[in-house]
Amino acid sequence: MESWLSWSSLFWAATFATVAGLSTVIIFMHALAKSQNSQVPRWRSPNTPIHLLVVLGSGGHTAEMFSMLRRMKLDPSKFTHRTYVVSSGDNFSATKAVEFETTDLSKKLSTDEKPASTGSYSIVTVPRARRVHQSFLTAPFSTIQSFWSCLLVLRGLHPDQQSLKSSPLRSPYPDIILTNGPATAVCVILAARLLRLWFSLCSVFSIGRGAHPSAPASSDFQMRTIFVESWARVKTLSLSGKLLLPLADRFLVQWPGLEGKKAWPSMRETEYVGPLVD
Repeated sequence: MESWLSWSSLFWAATFATVAGLSTVIIFMHALAKSQNSQVPRWRSPNTPIHLLVVLGSGGHTAEMFSMLRRMKLDPSKFTHRTYVVSSGDNFSATKAVEFETTDLSKKLSTDEKPASTGSYSIVTVPRARRVHQSFLTAPFSTIQSFWSCLLVLRGLHPDQQSLKSSPLRSPYPDIILTNGPATAVCVILAARLLRLWFSLCSVFSIGRGAHPSAPASSDFQMRTIFVESWARVKTLSLSGKLLLPLADRFLVQWPGLEGKKAWPSMRETEYVGPLVD
């Protein structure tokens, strides 16, 4: 009798876990597909400060990112606060961020007819998701640590974000997240997607009880993600690109051979925009 009860309990527990797991996956996939096909409102209040978060990879990824930022002629009077996310030990990317802020943006303001403030910026260091030649057995633990740190960055709670307290931003959450990989980008975009899903669920269950106190203001515009595939990728997507294709709001490619790719049917396609680097 005890043996029968034991096996019966195990069977029902396994059945419940399976149903709960499948239901969670189905709900998540439906919410993801719905979010991917939703349109971002085109109207926002004029002169609203914009918080831009830039994820810097290492080496060539960083060089490409700042080439794109220089080419787009980043206006600091609109993007009043810039957050640069770098991985631990990546002094090259941190140095390039300082050079861009003190040289390129300052030069732009000196040539403008009506000079404006450069706003503020912060350089945030997060743990590296996976080091070169790191064992795949320990990589999940370092990735989880990096993911948690990225959650703190998106919420404005990271110790390196002291300048956010004195900025005119209405919310610590970034409006736009721009990245071109690699591993840290996966953590940042996944964290943004999960936060947006959480706030959406909170808004659904808070009907008639007021908005969720931790939800960002104007959430329709915040934490919108843009992934730019590397210029070196001509025919195939990078590993980080394949992972982020179903998660990023916009997935930009620089070669026509990568145009129109999608993770699965009904998902948003990659957008060919031509070369974005000098």
